[in-house]
Amino acid sequence: MAPVPDTTATLEDEQRFFDHAREVREKARAQLAQAVSAAADNKARASLKKAAASDETHGSPQDPAAFLRIDTKDGECFYVGNAGVRDETSTPLVYSWKARYIAQLRAATHTAPGDVVRNRTYTTEPVNRVLRFDDVVLADLAERVAALDDPQLAVIEDDALLLDALDRERSPDMRQIVQTIQAAQSEIVGAEAAQLLVVQGGPGTGKTAVALHRASSLLFNEQIDADQLLVVGPNPTFTRYIASVLPELGDRHVRQTDVTRMLDVTVTATAHDDPAAARLKGDARMVGLLAKGLRDRVRTLDDALSFSVRTMPWRVRIAPDDVAEIAARYVGSPYAIGRVRFREALTAALASAVKKQAQDDGDRVPGDTATLLHPSELENAVERVWPQLSSQAYLRDLFGSLERLVAAAEGASISADELQLLRRPAAARLADQSWSREDLVLLDHVNAAINGDLPGYQHVVVDEAQDLSPMQLLSIRRRSVDGAMTVVGDIAQSTGLWARDTWDDVVDVLRSALPVRLVELEYGYRVPRSVMALAARLLPVAAPGLHVPTVVRDVEPGPQLVPVPTGAASLAATVRTAVTHHSARGRFVGLVCPDGRRAEVVAALDADDIQWHDADSGSLDKAINVVSPVGAKGLEFDAVVVVDPQAIVDAGPRGERMLYIALTRTTKFLDVVHPEGALPTLLGGTRAPVDPPAPVAPVAPVVEPVRPVPDPAVVAPDSAVVSPDPAVAPGPAGLALTAMQRKMIDLVVDELEAPTLEVLSSSFLPRELWPVVLEGVAERLREL
Repeated sequence: MAPVPDTTATLEDEQRFFDHAREVREKARAQLAQAVSAAADNKARASLKKAAASDETHGSPQDPAAFLRIDTKDGECFYVGNAGVRDETSTPLVYSWKARYIAQLRAATHTAPGDVVRNRTYTTEPVNRVLRFDDVVLADLAERVAALDDPQLAVIEDDALLLDALDRERSPDMRQIVQTIQAAQSEIVGAEAAQLLVVQGGPGTGKTAVALHRASSLLFNEQIDADQLLVVGPNPTFTRYIASVLPELGDRHVRQTDVTRMLDVTVTATAHDDPAAARLKGDARMVGLLAKGLRDRVRTLDDALSFSVRTMPWRVRIAPDDVAEIAARYVGSPYAIGRVRFREALTAALASAVKKQAQDDGDRVPGDTATLLHPSELENAVERVWPQLSSQAYLRDLFGSLERLVAAAEGASISADELQLLRRPAAARLADQSWSREDLVLLDHVNAAINGDLPGYQHVVVDEAQDLSPMQLLSIRRRSVDGAMTVVGDIAQSTGLWARDTWDDVVDVLRSALPVRLVELEYGYRVPRSVMALAARLLPVAAPGLHVPTVVRDVEPGPQLVPVPTGAASLAATVRTAVTHHSARGRFVGLVCPDGRRAEVVAALDADDIQWHDADSGSLDKAINVVSPVGAKGLEFDAVVVVDPQAIVDAGPRGERMLYIALTRTTKFLDVVHPEGALPTLLGGTRAPVDPPAPVAPVAPVVEPVRPVPDPAVVAPDSAVVSPDPAVAPGPAGLALTAMQRKMIDLVVDELEAPTLEVLSSSFLPRELWPVVLEGVAERLREL
């Protein structure tokens, strides 16, 4: 039975409860430690000592007894802490935040209070000293919200501790944020495990925190062992960034890894595929190709298999059709398991043949006729039909043979041109074969096809899932026992070869017999409102139709757009000044820099002996961190300096999404340093982004173009325009145009006019900026 709330309780009253609850908790901790010394023998003592060392039910001795009290309509109150506390009669004094019923109570809001009347949050300091408490009475809050101009922005008042947490500085590791789980997130955290739960969340909505707290809640409520839960991130940097969260929540033995290190492979990636090959290797069509190629390695024979029999003057034979019939029984099994079963079945068939032949000839043979076969002959026969393969040998041989690729692609809807993307020379020695990052995923798939799936996890949590290829998603799905998964990400931040606009194909790959549920985190807590407003200008192009989170906080000052005039101090010097300004104030700084600017920016930092860390290589420091836009995905910093946003947009496809990611990495301060006149139009610049020139395939042989002979009536030998011919009209840049040239120009303009207007109309540019675009096009043409 929960205690009865005392709404008149003073700070001293609450302190007495906190002291009592902590005393009970620490007494229980001490009793567990004493049990070790009281053990009867060394074995029992070692077992108890191990249990005491791994015990996490009492939390940390430094934890306050509680951080929240929930009062309900039926007159009960529930103190909530990082760990539960029970007194000598097993009556709960404090409930763990992980308890599903507590999660349901915490989901109460002023618009849907349920049984909750009041939330009381505590501010404490070490050890267990209560400094103050703050009450939120949901009925009173509902009245205040109704009087606001923008009621949505009052949602944060439902959780007073969230306000305090948002004012704290970020750090290289995510810190404990149990107290910051807002009501709208609590229902997701406490949801049932047996489902595929997809959580869409924009920048700063707390999706990673929700995913990790959900993992901790599942361990507590579903009786899942820690080694039966897998957490997968996009890269090693992100994994290190979140690594401290689960241990701080009391869950120290959960496997946390990234999508590459998760794979069951023994090689590392040293090669790089071109984008077309990399995308094909990530395509789900590779499943059919790899499966067919593996089946093709089981051969059919043209002649019978013949075996000698010990002590007998005769041989036994098995016809090719009989061998094929035996092999066909096991082709559907994992390749190596099927090979073992084929060998056993072939041995049994041969033993029967030996016995029959002996009976026909009147020869006496031992009961186990299989012992009369020569093992080497048997093994050679098995190898002829069903060769032994490793995943590396199979993939090397497949990609090294166009004939094998063509045969494997039968029925896989892969064109001949695409097969050429997979084709590469096979290394003479398997140890010398180089592999790409995409190959590792295929090797993992082939390893499962050869040896069978590894033991699965009861629940899998996947963060930043929006960029994963179908083959990567399949590799994760294979590690789930029954498809129970929590998948989080942001479609607006989906970039790379598998950038997508919906979660549909992700769900299709991960779907199982379990229910599928897609939820969206509506409120943003970490990215300031003014920063999100700036970044949201990109969404009509970056992710049309996607919901923008309602941001419930802001900071001063807002985003700083810092133009660097041509001929002034270098862009890198301005970046260095901005970075050191934030670092000198103790802020966790992210310097988001496109690859084309990285060398000059890093050189400027090094010239002044400014220490920085390379976040792209997995190194994060509490001071200055240089990171690419794609490497910044999932990270958060107190202050972010974005370098040359137009260069980020121009660097490749989905450039607006990459810039959206870069701008939304901050929780407080944002500086955008750009060359004057080169700010993207969507951010308020005056010039439309210029696409980088498309790569031109080399053409051989190279033929010098034929130049037209000038008309002497139009152009004099010194190329000056001299003709007074009335059929010649003046053109742009002082050119004189003949009537024929003018007609040709009119025809070209007619061809360009309609598609140009269509592009401009769909570009979200104000009409007054259209002439600027056309001037840019003319300028480009003059340069050509």
